[in-house]
Amino acid sequence: MFTTSGLFRDLYADQLALLERGVLLALDGASETIRRDYPALRTSLDAALQPLGVFASGGNESLELNLVAASWVRDAAKRLDAGVDAEQAGNLAALRLFGVAPGAYGAGVNTLVERSGSWQDRSELARSYVNRMGHAYGMNYQGEPVQAAFEDSLRHVTRTYLGRSSNLYGLMDNNDAFDYLGGLSMAVEHLSGKAPENFVSWHNDPRKVRLEPLQEALLAELRGRFLNPVWIKALMQHDYAGARTMGSEFLEYLWGWQVTNPDIITDSAWEEVKAVYLDDKHALGIDEFLEQGANVHVKSNMLAIMLVAIQKGFWNADEATQRALAEQFAVLVAEHGLPGSGHTRPDHPMFEWLMPKLPETLREPLQARLDSALRKAPQRNSPSSIREIQPEAETPQAEPGQAETQGDRSASQYLWLAVLMALLLLGLGIWRGRGPRSRGTT
Repeated sequence: MFTTSGLFRDLYADQLALLERGVLLALDGASETIRRDYPALRTSLDAALQPLGVFASGGNESLELNLVAASWVRDAAKRLDAGVDAEQAGNLAALRLFGVAPGAYGAGVNTLVERSGSWQDRSELARSYVNRMGHAYGMNYQGEPVQAAFEDSLRHVTRTYLGRSSNLYGLMDNNDAFDYLGGLSMAVEHLSGKAPENFVSWHNDPRKVRLEPLQEALLAELRGRFLNPVWIKALMQHDYAGARTMGSEFLEYLWGWQVTNPDIITDSAWEEVKAVYLDDKHALGIDEFLEQGANVHVKSNMLAIMLVAIQKGFWNADEATQRALAEQFAVLVAEHGLPGSGHTRPDHPMFEWLMPKLPETLREPLQARLDSALRKAPQRNSPSSIREIQPEAETPQAEPGQAETQGDRSASQYLWLAVLMALLLLGLGIWRGRGPRSRGTT
């Protein structure tokens, strides 16, 4: 099974068709076997192989060796037993390419993860992934919604792979990697009850293609770059841009992997991030750097992500750590306001969990900030005409009865003007009508 991004779909539609042709050719490799051993599936098989046309040559491979054909037989028979039309059952069982709807981009998991107050359970994100990515592509499909068929395929997935063809971006440099691979892994876990084995396929060097378990790839990148004092020190030279890379990008993306693959990002990862960025383990002055100018909002958001990770049960931090993070966060928000992220919306469930952990001296200022952010602006009637948006000074108010008099006077003026124009037109017509006749009789 393949999942495609919206960009790949737009740029490489021909390659998607080739992928589907490869799947159907594999199915055709056992087509004679299926016709012989499963005669009830002949109509379904003909419908599934129809896009191949002259390329369908038939084959006698066994289903023990041809796993594509074996999966097709299982899925097609299941649909026939459920009362699905034979041709439709064959076509649905052959689907292997899925993606977002035409015109849409992104699996949507990254957006939801970064708005942690909008969901309570990972299953909500998994269902969202299936809904967005469950559209079929190939030779005869251009984005038709087939979420049920997508779910059926996901239930049988045991391994997932993400190809990487560039050294420019890592797995934690943007949110696409956990959006697609993380979202896929989470959806498989939700539907099958077990997380698949996840791998990264490195083909940035075509002479040395290799597979690496996702856990190894993520932890190597985490230690080699984001917890590396040399990398952090270089970022600190770029002031807010460097701070934003640390907190609003790296930590957000670490959180994304945490939500989608909780078995990989363990408590030790969060403890190390806290030691480096908040406790200044490497004596870089990063704790002070993150409180300079606008950087303080990045630090507030970093603290918020950590607190949300604890509140949602991903990080089993001890009580002392929870109180320390809570107090730092409350102090920064009380002094500088909310940083304005999906983890700090004033009605976020995290705040209800957080308040009892704070002393009264910090609870009240934080609550005041939240109340201020929740305060609604006064409602004003929207104008329905241009006259309503003119300054009042340009529209003097008439005395009672005066408006009616002015209206009568205006009506009389218009009436006399109309009569005068009619008389002028009548006189002009008489003059023009008599002129040529009198000249002709002279």
